[in-house]
Parts: sequence; structure tokens; C-alpha cells
Amino acid sequence: MLYPCINVNKIINIILWDIQKNIEAEENRVLKREELKEKVRKNSLSDGLHQES
Repeated sequence: MLYPCINVNKIINIILWDIQKNIEAEENRVLKREELKEKVRKNSLSDGLHQES
């Protein structure tokens, strides 16, 4: 079945928007994961310093 050009463009735009949204969500997850790792690392370093004193 052939679709009118306007509908095809809408479908393509929706697909591209969905892909972009998924990429942004994944980037946010990676960034939060890295921030959490850094926070845990800093806390473990500071806890180690407090225990030695």
C-alpha cells in the first residue's frame, strides 16, 4: 500500500523524534550513573580518611 507523501514524512518525523528521545534518555541514565559512581567514590575516600584518624 502506498501512502501519501505527507503521511510518510509525518511517520519519519515521529520515528526520528522517538529515536532522539531514546538517545537523550540513555545519555541521561549514563550521566546519572557516572555522577553516582563519583559520589560513592568521594564518600568512600572521605570515610576511609575519617576511620584512619
